[in-house]
Amino acid sequence: MLLATLDALFDRFLISFDDEGQMLISPRLPSDALPLLGITPGMALRWLAPEHLPYLHRARFEQLMVNSGWR
Repeated sequence: MLLATLDALFDRFLISFDDEGQMLISPRLPSDALPLLGITPGMALRWLAPEHLPYLHRARFEQLMVNSGWR
């Protein structure tokens, strides 16, 4: 379960997580806003099982990154 702020960012595809649970942050989020949103370097999920991977929104997150020219 994520904090409400992080959950809202996740639902808007502004954050996701890699296969090891490390947070991926969209460059659409200004770096100066990250601390205000409760995001700190190295944030990761405490526990991630293989069955969670399809629910990380990563495909949509990466698609938005490519479509917006961020990759």
